Amino acid sequence: MTKTGEFRTNSADSTFELAADIGASISETTIFLLTGDLGVGKTVFAKGLAYGVGVDPDEVTSPTYTLVNQYEGRLRFYHLDLYRLTGSDEVRELGIEEILAGENSLIVIEWPDRMDCQQHPETYRVKIVDEGGESRRISIVKST
Repeated sequence: MTKTGEFRTNSADSTFELAADIGASISETTIFLLTGDLGVGKTVFAKGLAYGVGVDPDEVTSPTYTLVNQYEGRLRFYHLDLYRLTGSDEVRELGIEEILAGENSLIVIEWPDRMDCQQHPETYRVKIVDEGGESRRISIVKST
């Protein structure tokens, strides 16, 4: 069960730590849909989740140009960044349906509004809002 609710962090490190705690609690396929403005900390949050499932966060980079990065840890970790995509045809070409149907995976999707995400029982919407300086308001809601 993933933490839900509204959280406040005051640094990139505390955003990372929040996500790492969440990642450490995940034991089954789970999807996180990350939203927020450019530079708000979506990739920092993704790195924390990765660390929580045993992936070296230093290896996790934003897949803005590769679109999909895959890492092996306690769970397979997929990190998708759909920012550059403009239509559902491009999303289908990524093989996203196969990724979403995978077992024992943590799937993190930045800019999920670029696709129609089939609902998975363990899907969480994460909205990160810049509150000035390094302060962030992070809302985590389970999709229904």
